[in-house]
Amino acid sequence: MLLVGIVGAAMRTSKSAPARGFATAFAEFFRNTPPLVHIFFAYFALPVVGIKLPAFVAGTLALVFYQGAIAIEILRAGIEAVPKGQFEAASALGLSGFEQFRSIVMPQAFRISLPALGNNLISLLKNTSLISAIGAIEITGVANDIIAIRLTSAELYLTIGGFYLVLVFILSGILRSTEARLARYGT
Repeated sequence: MLLVGIVGAAMRTSKSAPARGFATAFAEFFRNTPPLVHIFFAYFALPVVGIKLPAFVAGTLALVFYQGAIAIEILRAGIEAVPKGQFEAASALGLSGFEQFRSIVMPQAFRISLPALGNNLISLLKNTSLISAIGAIEITGVANDIIAIRLTSAELYLTIGGFYLVLVFILSGILRSTEARLARYGT
């Protein structure tokens, strides 16, 4: 997801009109359509053109593209928030465009974007439950199988909700401590 975001944000902010156009179209398409549609497309429609993916792989790729498209916009905004003087200083040092992006711009953009990227990561964690719709083995799918056998749903769905709540709580704590460290030490 982060790799899709970084590459897409670099393309969205590049001077190349075709690169900007492709990245914009990619981000708009994936951001403005439901992730469940992407999961169904990757699992049920791609085999029609000869691409058969296992359920877990199809679901993972669909979610990576969906959340990656959101990360593109988050990082693009972070890049645009980097002061123009930083770009000018990097040029004055004689750094190439790639070196400027990698060494000067992206670290600052990442730091600016970290809270929103953290929210995107939490959203990805919660959206993993959607891949149970195509039969992938994950916690919601396992619970659905147990429910079909035992015919008790409330207890299992409460347990799943608690499980996701604990995971999100842990991930939020890690992200908060990372943000605090970056604010304090800058690394």
